[in-house]
Amino acid sequence: STFMPAPERFEAGSQPIAQIVGWSAALQYLSGIGMARIAEHERILTSYMLEGISGIDGVRVLGPGADKERIGVVAFAVEGVHPHDVGQVLDSQDIAVRVGHHCAIPLHHFFGVRSSTRASVGPTTTREEIDRFIDALGQVRSYFGGK
Repeated sequence: STFMPAPERFEAGSQPIAQIVGWSAALQYLSGIGMARIAEHERILTSYMLEGISGIDGVRVLGPGADKERIGVVAFAVEGVHPHDVGQVLDSQDIAVRVGHHCAIPLHHFFGVRSSTRASVGPTTTREEIDRFIDALGQVRSYFGGK
């Protein structure tokens, strides 16, 4: 055995071996696809998502509207509907989004909202999934009696 210097040698537990192996596999997978290819895929889908959201009345994108200053993440607010309710409606249609503060309370203050809903794209996201998301998002306000 080789022991680490103090204070690390006194920390309980073992190294996160399973997580290290998983991280290695994820890096190999992403490297096999190519990060430039993934970035372009996400740019295209993010642009497509922004275009779809812009056609829905009462939905406000938080942040730049152009995909050039974005990664594959779009935060938005639905007029008159709390983000947790937005998430619940989308979840009922098998669409996963994040809701809440996203560790960005100052940014929410800047945009004048208490919290938001956030949709993301990744290497395995498809245009069909974005279409399903846009269709479901378009139904949220009417579900709660809005226009």
